[in-house]
Amino acid sequence: MIFASDLDQTLIYSVRSKGEIELEDMLPVELYEGRYISYMTKPALQKLTELAGMMAFVPVTTRIPEQYNRIFGIRETFNPPFVIVSNGGTVLKDGEVDQEWQSVVRGAVKQHCAGHTEIAELFAKISSSHWVKSNDLCDELFYSIVVERDRLPHEELESLRRQLAPLGWSYSLQGRKIYLVPEKVSKGAAIQYVKEKLGATYVYAAGDSLLDESLLLAADYALSPVHGELGRFYSEHPHIRFTEARGALASEELLAAILEHARRS
Repeated sequence: MIFASDLDQTLIYSVRSKGEIELEDMLPVELYEGRYISYMTKPALQKLTELAGMMAFVPVTTRIPEQYNRIFGIRETFNPPFVIVSNGGTVLKDGEVDQEWQSVVRGAVKQHCAGHTEIAELFAKISSSHWVKSNDLCDELFYSIVVERDRLPHEELESLRRQLAPLGWSYSLQGRKIYLVPEKVSKGAAIQYVKEKLGATYVYAAGDSLLDESLLLAADYALSPVHGELGRFYSEHPHIRFTEARGALASEELLAAILEHARRS
């Protein structure tokens, strides 16, 4: 069995996203420039430890490898043999880039998706310093754009979304970031690859954003924090269960549900 989970706002939380729980009731899990910036609740960490003892824990994130490596509370505590980073564009095996998957993904992107320079040119037509704070090409695969959310030009962005689809790219707004991602780069495809490598027959998965949807659809049992992009997009879903709790408490609820289901199974 596998537990494949998104990290940010699913298992780990910033001070801004943690919700009502007090910070002293949480444990730091990420260190950046000398300060802690992400946390887990103590019960969530205990439940995750129990789950990792029952099945393979596979962290799944849109972060690039360098950003994932900052999360010492996941990397050092669990030392997962497989980690999916860069939204599925890269798989780490024992901390090193899996070259087989690297070749598969980049070949598919080259064959089926428009080049990232073409996408950059489309975005540049609507971009403005009034609402764009930074724009980064991540892992030579996708764009991560930090924005002023209350200043977004929604009509222009919806037009961009429509232009991206026939070019094989997708658009996702998560918090203060816009992601422009080739459709051949997905967490769902990556977990299928890892599932085969581990010889697993059952996958539990958790994630909060539309970029996690492919991961959740590839799983046998899928959960999503109700506070996330998926929870706002769907009032209900035939395959995905949503938590009742919001913020960091949602991580405790979803981990408890998976533990209970795994014990029964």
